[in-house]
Amino acid sequence: MKKFIAFSLAVVFIILFSISYSFASSSQSTNKLAVLFIIDRTGIEELKKYDLPNIKWLMEHGSLALMNTRTAGSYSEPASYLTIGTGTRAAVGDMGGLCFNKSEAYAYTSAENLYRLYTGKEVGENDIVNIGIQDLISQASNLNYTVTPGLLAQILKDHGIKVYVFGNGDIKTPYGTSYNRYVALIGMDKEGLAKGDVSESLLIRDENSPYMTKANYKKLYENFLNTSKEGGLIIIDPGDTLRADSFSKYTTPSLANHYKEKALKSADELIGKILNHIDLSKDLFIVLSPYPSTSDISKNNLITPVIVAGPSFSKGFATSDTTKRKGIVTNLDIAPTILRYFDITPPVEMLGHPLKTIPGSNALNGLIKEDEMIVSVHNARTPVLKGYASIFIILLILYIGLFLMKKEYLNYISPLLLGVVTVPLTFLILPLFGALDLYSNIIAILLITVAVDFIVMLFSKEDLDRVMIISLITALALLVDLVLHSPLMKNSLLGYDVISGARYYGIGNEYMGVLIGSLIMGTSLLIEKYPKKIVKTITIIAFIIAFSLMVLPQFGAKVGAFITAFMAFGTVVLMIFGVKITKKQLILMFILMTVLLTIMFIVSIFWNTTTHMAQTTLIVKAEGINSLVQIFARKLQMELKLMKYTIWSWVLAISIVALFVVSYKPTGMLQEAFKNHKYIYAGFFGSIVGMLFALGFNDAGIVAAATMCIYAIPSILLLLLKNRN
Repeated sequence: MKKFIAFSLAVVFIILFSISYSFASSSQSTNKLAVLFIIDRTGIEELKKYDLPNIKWLMEHGSLALMNTRTAGSYSEPASYLTIGTGTRAAVGDMGGLCFNKSEAYAYTSAENLYRLYTGKEVGENDIVNIGIQDLISQASNLNYTVTPGLLAQILKDHGIKVYVFGNGDIKTPYGTSYNRYVALIGMDKEGLAKGDVSESLLIRDENSPYMTKANYKKLYENFLNTSKEGGLIIIDPGDTLRADSFSKYTTPSLANHYKEKALKSADELIGKILNHIDLSKDLFIVLSPYPSTSDISKNNLITPVIVAGPSFSKGFATSDTTKRKGIVTNLDIAPTILRYFDITPPVEMLGHPLKTIPGSNALNGLIKEDEMIVSVHNARTPVLKGYASIFIILLILYIGLFLMKKEYLNYISPLLLGVVTVPLTFLILPLFGALDLYSNIIAILLITVAVDFIVMLFSKEDLDRVMIISLITALALLVDLVLHSPLMKNSLLGYDVISGARYYGIGNEYMGVLIGSLIMGTSLLIEKYPKKIVKTITIIAFIIAFSLMVLPQFGAKVGAFITAFMAFGTVVLMIFGVKITKKQLILMFILMTVLLTIMFIVSIFWNTTTHMAQTTLIVKAEGINSLVQIFARKLQMELKLMKYTIWSWVLAISIVALFVVSYKPTGMLQEAFKNHKYIYAGFFGSIVGMLFALGFNDAGIVAAATMCIYAIPSILLLLLKNRN
């Protein structure tokens, strides 16, 4: 009996201890506090321009970065907020941004009644309703990837962590009210409901402020104090920076500057009060601007500042595995950062990654310079690349015309073709000159190209030798740059565009085509000149190095490059060793490539990599094979769109026409040239194989295929000129 009693007491003790431990652990988790403070429509230069002691203190003790604010669909302010709350690029329709306290009147009844009318659901104990939640869900369903409006707050809610939203950016004019309660799009759950306050009670009349309206900072602070005791996530958006920016179109530049300074200083004071109440050794504090200012948008500067301070964040630059770039993050990274802080693993649906610190000093000045460079690249990229592609097209058409009618003038084309081959190298050199405006970029490109070609022409008299030298130098420069993690490519006009946000690391489609094309034609021309075993061996080693730098996880693991380079390089290697390429050889190579690629996908499941390949693998693992179909559909849709609108499709088309013309006029001339220059033919045929696989297996394959043409087509045209002479 005594043993039974003792055993029973022991069991009761263990149960009570487990309950108390569980309660303590839960309490410890829920007592964690994260604050997300919004200073909307603020640029990084304004953080330096104005006297903002608390924000500057945060920058000195936390991590600073520039944030890509791209969304799905058309670029809009509510979509920027919603994207932060989903961790995936989201879209907002006409009603999706309408958030109100449930008791507020809108149209002909209360917001609560409208919410019930639209959704058929009850509001319950929540304070805030998004009456357009069905619009958000509808917008998400139109995207070919998974988006869940309210995902961040829903996950926190499911883990027992409270989320509060406070802020109102409304603009009142004689013509009505513009409702700007977008902060609720970050803090609502998937039903469109939230706790907190976004009503007019957070505003006070101030005749010296834009629209005679100012945030009630006292009430915002009181709301923070009342809710911070319970821990959780508190999101605050005073709205004054938005109102000041919107009002700038009605007033003088000096007054607009004054109102913006006033709004930021008021926000800074509130930040200071909050900082005095929290402990950054355990609490998380994030300050960011979801959307750029009107002035920045007019300059195509669509990146905004973000500051993050708290445990695991120190003085320096913020980064994430989304970008793998110092001081560059995306709006997709905010939700995963908050979840990770609360010890919650972000779902694979969230395409961003938690922020982390790269220690450093003088982050503000460094990122202001980085901002200038990013905007310079973004503004010059499209016109310069269109101009370059247009010149290439014109030269091809001119060559065809002269080839058919005035062959004696073809020699005048050769220096211009050499210039076309040199320009990708010029684009890689250009970032060394810093941020330039459009016209300075054009002048610099012309001067660098002429200088490089002049030096090469001094050392070589043969056109094909000159192409060989330029191609090999270009390939070598790209390989070295990739080994150094792309310091030049990141800021090249043919590299990445941080504002567009298509790619931040690894090799992009433009330079993928350049590297494969220049290396194949450069080495093929070299073997043609020096057909020795050692040269062929060096070529194989160069192919292996280039392939590795394009596909290894630490350098980006680009799937399209894996497929394209394997098939293109493999074809050239077989041909330079005398193997005749037939359909059978191509099929066998493709099967081998597929096996190796499958192994890489399997390895990425077990290795903790954060590449695009690994992200795709995790999505397929979590959401099933249908997600892979969606990814392929999205890539195909992008490819078709590019084929229709990009000038690179014209480069490819005119290149094909040029080859067709020189193949049949006169008959047998091209075949004879290939017969006498079998290694050049190997390079050309390998390039064609690469172009076909680039088109078939890359989401912007038309670009990669076209940039491969830059080396293959001029080489063949110059070969024909040589044979004619």
